[in-house]
Amino acid sequence: MAVLPKLFKFKPVMQTLLQGRASNRSLFRLGIATNKIREFHTNEQLCDIYEITDEQDFKKKVMRNSIPVIVNFHADWCEPCHSLKPLLEKIANENEGRLHLAEVLVDDHVDLLHAFEVEAIPAVLGIHRGIVTEKFVGLVSHKQVMEFVEKLLERTAK
Repeated sequence: MAVLPKLFKFKPVMQTLLQGRASNRSLFRLGIATNKIREFHTNEQLCDIYEITDEQDFKKKVMRNSIPVIVNFHADWCEPCHSLKPLLEKIANENEGRLHLAEVLVDDHVDLLHAFEVEAIPAVLGIHRGIVTEKFVGLVSHKQVMEFVEKLLERTAK
């Protein structure tokens, strides 16, 4: 019966942890090692994720790439962007060798926003050999993202 009170304490702490509000002190009081929690929440990155640094970098890594590239226009302050990013990374990892993922911080690359007529974020483009073949804007469902990727891969397989 001594385990029961600890379990009741554990559930709220885990909820707090998942919301990003747990302190190391509260975790150590319950005997939870923070490095184990980080390992639990860390996804293994298999594919290359391009962090675009400037327009030349974008041309080299995205526009001239023979493999389709999913370009994620996002911002640090954008909550929907934070929700979408892990899904895009997961899809890119699942399709390693078939497509790449490029991240574009809109605050740093206003020129690319104007070039691709991005008016809202998150904005995700599918680009193959310099041509935008697919696009969606906003936070969409997992199913819609999967359909986007399938269309991108179908169009670029030809």
